[in-house]
Amino acid sequence: MIRTQPIGRKPASDDPRVLRSRGLLQDAILELGLEGPVDGIAISDITGRAGVSRSTFYDHYTDKETLLADAIERHALHAGISLREGGFGDGLPDQPPQFLIGYVQHIADHAQLYRNVLGAHGSAAVHARLARRIATILADGIALLGEHAPATAAVPIEVDAAALAGAVLAVLTHWLERLPDTPPAVVAAWIWEILTRE
Repeated sequence: MIRTQPIGRKPASDDPRVLRSRGLLQDAILELGLEGPVDGIAISDITGRAGVSRSTFYDHYTDKETLLADAIERHALHAGISLREGGFGDGLPDQPPQFLIGYVQHIADHAQLYRNVLGAHGSAAVHARLARRIATILADGIALLGEHAPATAAVPIEVDAAALAGAVLAVLTHWLERLPDTPPAVVAAWIWEILTRE
């Protein structure tokens, strides 16, 4: 089987120098993303903040959007939050699972960064990657929870999951921009209600 890299991403490496350079670039774009809208961040802003050359940037990334998407993912992983794995089987039907509560809490803890990344002047690449991650988890969750029978469902599970992933991101964005004082547990409950509504 031939393995290919996603478009816009350079091949991965375990070389400590590579990891250090990527870490500097990711830290830099997260700091800049915390300070203001990400659509105004230039490559020179990132390299200046990271203390590396422009050529070093292009040794690791082809564009700032892929860098930001990697940085957001690493940021969540360092907080112990993974969107690679769901946990729908861990909770009760009328309560959101722990991984969802934890993820919403993580976003609350870094609200300004996520507001800048997911808002109108944010990153389409981050939004798309999060949507794909969430949709993958939801597709597994839909099958696990038995909400749809794949042989008879009018809407394929992956289409249903993609639609619900969009709804999850819409709730998170609306919360960050319009209802920031709402506790994360309440937001997680809203999302769970949407996901489990028949």
